[in-house]
Amino acid sequence: MEANVEMSVHVPETEFKRRRWYHRRDLRFVVLSAILIAVFFSYGYITGPAKITDRLNAAIAASESGLVNIEVTARFPPEAFHMGIYQKVGSVRGSTGSVTRLNKVNASAITMLSRKYWVVSIDLGAATPPRR
Repeated sequence: MEANVEMSVHVPETEFKRRRWYHRRDLRFVVLSAILIAVFFSYGYITGPAKITDRLNAAIAASESGLVNIEVTARFPPEAFHMGIYQKVGSVRGSTGSVTRLNKVNASAITMLSRKYWVVSIDLGAATPPRR
C-alpha cells in the first residue's frame, strides 16, 4: 500500500453577494428606533410652549419667587403615574375630571410638563389664600 495517497477535495466556488451596510436588518432597526424616539421628543419641544397660556406666562414673569399655582388639563383623568409626576413638580391640591390643581410650581417644571403628550393646556391656578 502506498502511504502517499493524494486526495483532492473539490470545493465548488459559490458566488457570494456582498450585502451593503444599509441592507442590514439590525442597522435598519436601530436607525428606525432612533428616528421614532427623535420624533417623539421633538413633538413635545415643538408643541410644548403653545400649551402654556398667556396669563400663566405673565404670572411667571411677575412672580418674585418663581413659584406659581397652576391648573393642568390632560387628555384624560390622571392616574397614579400622572399624579406621581405632578407630585414631583408641585403640591397637588386636587383633581376634578381631567383638570389637576398644583401649587408652588417652578417655571422649569411647567416647561417640562408642557412637553408631555397627554397635557392639553396649563393655565394659571387660583391664588392660595393667606394662612390665619
